[in-house]
Amino acid sequence: MSDDPARAVPIFQLVLSSHSVIQVVMSKKLGFVVLLCCAGLTVLTASPAGQEKLASANTGFAFDLLKQIAGGQPGTNIFISPFSVSTVLQMVANGAAGDTKAEVQRVLKTAGLPPEALNAASKDLNQSLNSQTNVILNLANAVWYQEGIQLKPGFVSDNKNFFLAKLAGVNFGKPESAQTINDWAETSTHGKIKQVVQWPFDPLTRVILANAIYFKGKWERPFDKQATKDHSFNVLPGGTPKQVPTMWQRGHFNYQQGDGFQAVRLPYAGGRLQMYLFLPDTNSSPTKLLADLNADTWQNKILPKFQDSDGTLALPRFKLDYDVILNDPLKALGMRQAFAVGADFSAMADEPLFVSKVKQKSFVEVNEEGTEAAAVTTVTMRAMVEFRPEKPFEMIVDRPFLFVIADNQTKSVLFMGVIYDPAGQGN
Repeated sequence: MSDDPARAVPIFQLVLSSHSVIQVVMSKKLGFVVLLCCAGLTVLTASPAGQEKLASANTGFAFDLLKQIAGGQPGTNIFISPFSVSTVLQMVANGAAGDTKAEVQRVLKTAGLPPEALNAASKDLNQSLNSQTNVILNLANAVWYQEGIQLKPGFVSDNKNFFLAKLAGVNFGKPESAQTINDWAETSTHGKIKQVVQWPFDPLTRVILANAIYFKGKWERPFDKQATKDHSFNVLPGGTPKQVPTMWQRGHFNYQQGDGFQAVRLPYAGGRLQMYLFLPDTNSSPTKLLADLNADTWQNKILPKFQDSDGTLALPRFKLDYDVILNDPLKALGMRQAFAVGADFSAMADEPLFVSKVKQKSFVEVNEEGTEAAAVTTVTMRAMVEFRPEKPFEMIVDRPFLFVIADNQTKSVLFMGVIYDPAGQGN
C-alpha cells in the first residue's frame, strides 16, 4: 500500500439513500419485487440540506438504474447495489471536469450539490452507516493505479479525506495485479464475491476503482424453519407452477395494500435496516410496478402508507449470484461522455483517460434467519489513444527482392526465388 498522495487514489465511500440499502428484484419469473432498504438511516447533521438532497438523489438514481437493467433483461432475476454504483461514480466525478463532470452529476441527480457539500454529506453518511451494531454492514473502497501514473493532488485528497480511500500502485501488465484486486474483493465481502477482474488487462488500463459492500442481518422476528414447506410458485404467466421452499409467518406486520400491489416491511435486528417486499397484483408485474417508482413516489406515496396490520406472509427462500456490465444502462441514463474518447478527466490525471467499463458482481441469500448480501462495483479507466490515419505506404521495388509462389489451401510453397537483376538472364 502506498499513502503518497501525489501518486495514489482514494476510493469512494458508499453513498446510501435514507431509505435504501440494497435492492433485490425478482423478475416476472419470480412474480414479485423485493427491495432491501434502509428505512431510517439518520445522517449526521453537519449539513442537513445537503444530506437530504443526497438521500433523494441516491434514491432517484437507484430506481432509474434498476428500471434500465430490468428493461433490458425481461424475465430475469436481478440483484444490484445501486449505492455501490453511485459511490464509484461519485469518486469518478471527483476526477472529472467540464461537461463530463456535469453529465455524471445529472445521472446521479447530484447536480444541485456543490462538490464540497456532496463530499461532506457522503462522509457523514458513511460514518452513520458504520455506527450500526445490530447488523453487519461493511463498506470498503479501493483504487489501484498503474505504477508511474501521476494522479492529481486534489483528486487524491478529496477522496482520501471524504471517502477514506485506500490505494495502491500495481503493474497491470503482471498477473499479480488481478490477484491483488480479487483478493481484496473476496476479503471485503466475506468470501461472497471472489473474482471481479481477469488478467490480462487491456494494455491501456491505467486506474481501476472499486467499492465493496457486505451486509448480514437477522430478522427482528425470524421465520420458523419448521413452518417452511414447498408451495406452488407461478414462474411465468400461463406457465406450469413450480414447487419451491416457502417460509411462512403469521402475526403483526407493517403492511399496505397499494394500487396494483401488496407490500410488507420486514425489519432486521435493531429495526434500522428493513426489507420492503412488494407483490404485484396478478394483472400486473414487477416491470409495471417499477415504472411508477421514483424518489418522489417512494418518499411521499409508498413509505407513509405502511400501517400495522395482522396477517400471514409466505416468502420463498432464495439465493442468487448476479453480475452485470453497466455501460449501456448508464449511457441510456445520459452518462455518455465519460465512456467516449474525448472524456474530460483532467482533474484525475494529466494523461487523458476515459471510462472503459463499469461492472458489478453481487450475491444475496434470504432464508428463515435473515439476509446476507454483497456487491462489488468496479470502474476501469483507460488511456486514450487518438486515432491517426496511417500515411499511404510506398513500396518501390528498386533493389534485389525475394518472391514466393505458394498454394494457400495446402500451404505448400511451389516456387520461390530471389531477383537481383530483373533485366538479367532471359531478357
